[in-house]
Amino acid sequence: MKTRRLSWVLSSSGCALLLSACITSGGIHPHESMIDPATLDAGAALRATQADAKWPADAWWRQWNDPQLDTLVQDATAGNPGLRAVQERIDAARFQAQIAGAAELPQVSANGSFERRRYARYTTPAPPGGTTVWSNNVEADLSYDLDLWGKNRAIREAALDNVQAVAADARFAEVELQTAVVRSYVQLSLQYALLDVYRDVQNEQQRTLDIATRRWHAGVGSGLEVSQAQTQLAMSTTRVQEAQQQLALSRIGIAGLAGKGPGYADALRRPGLALSVPVDLPATLPAELVGHRADVVAGRWRVLQADKGIDAAHADFYPDINLLATASLGSAATFGGFFNFVDSNGMGHGVGAAISLPIFDGGRRRGNYGVAVSSRDAAVDAYNQSVIGAMQGVATQVVTLRSLGEQQASIEDTLDSARKSFQLADTGYRSGITEFLNVLAAQDAQLQQEQSLATIRAKRLDAWALLMKELGGGFASSMPREATQGVADATRD
Repeated sequence: MKTRRLSWVLSSSGCALLLSACITSGGIHPHESMIDPATLDAGAALRATQADAKWPADAWWRQWNDPQLDTLVQDATAGNPGLRAVQERIDAARFQAQIAGAAELPQVSANGSFERRRYARYTTPAPPGGTTVWSNNVEADLSYDLDLWGKNRAIREAALDNVQAVAADARFAEVELQTAVVRSYVQLSLQYALLDVYRDVQNEQQRTLDIATRRWHAGVGSGLEVSQAQTQLAMSTTRVQEAQQQLALSRIGIAGLAGKGPGYADALRRPGLALSVPVDLPATLPAELVGHRADVVAGRWRVLQADKGIDAAHADFYPDINLLATASLGSAATFGGFFNFVDSNGMGHGVGAAISLPIFDGGRRRGNYGVAVSSRDAAVDAYNQSVIGAMQGVATQVVTLRSLGEQQASIEDTLDSARKSFQLADTGYRSGITEFLNVLAAQDAQLQQEQSLATIRAKRLDAWALLMKELGGGFASSMPREATQGVADATRD
């Protein structure tokens, strides 16, 4: 009884000594905390949106009903080298998680050596000195880290969190690419619309030149009017040529976004997307919804990953205990052949435990813990910045859309007036009661308003596409399959 009590006291004292001898973190702790998006003031711009909101659906551009645009986005996301590079990062992260998880499982290794050896007569007693024998050995080792403080588990969970973060990065890259294709397609539609405007003006100016020429020949006009009309027509021709150049460049740019060669652009038809297609502000935009954006989600996973890094660094302060087992067969006997080691007399084994206790390491573990805490604070700061940036991005596009809508209404009214002015000036000139300069001025004003209307419509579509991106591009409704599969594979393996 006394012996048992003494053993208990010694064991307890030993454990207390081990724990008290451990190096400590020295009061290092995280300072930053994550922002809750719902606590941010959404601002007047977002509060003024309509009711009954819906989060943007995946493939949001399909509501424009342009099959060519759908095909372009599909081609871009399927064959873009940039997206493939991000997918490779997911694969690498998944394999890193498998590597991290291996430390939680028993480790078994085996090795052997087979050697025909001559032993020196004068350096080794005989026998085996002076003889040549087979010196063979086969050994198997098993070790298992008990992971009492959860260090290996924390490292594995951090690696799995990284898989999730990289998968969210991949989705964010996909959304950005989709938005870039849509915006470029809007610009292509704008170039076609401007080309139409310039050609209409060119036709009008050709007609005006014909009228001026007839008036001059009839003796009621002047050569100056003809010269002015010819100058305006030449300028219109230049504008048409510049628009055709921009059109060709826009097509080539879209081919590049799709990950194709310039020849891909040759097959592009005129967009079915009309710049006048209506766009509405998404209804109610509560602040917490930005938490679904892919970059915000990635930031949140990285904070969780950093938390696990702190856990792993903290566990490193405590003793490490490994269970060990070995089994071997060996022989270097003077008598016997190659298989002499496969015998019960050549068998050896061992079972035990290895304990590692950090007592003094010059501050290395405390430094590692400080790095882990600082990394966590940095991850929180990055997450908070992404939340604030997301809110600013959404608010910016909401304000832009509202302003562009008002500007478009104003330009449409101005264009109606400009068209009426041109009609009056043109009719008066043909009747001989209006100066030719009035016709040119009215024509110029109409051209400017036609350009402005096409441009402002394209800007509205562009701003709407940017708003869809800022809202996450449908991320809330579609976690990429390869991302979830990657996490599942890493966990299973």
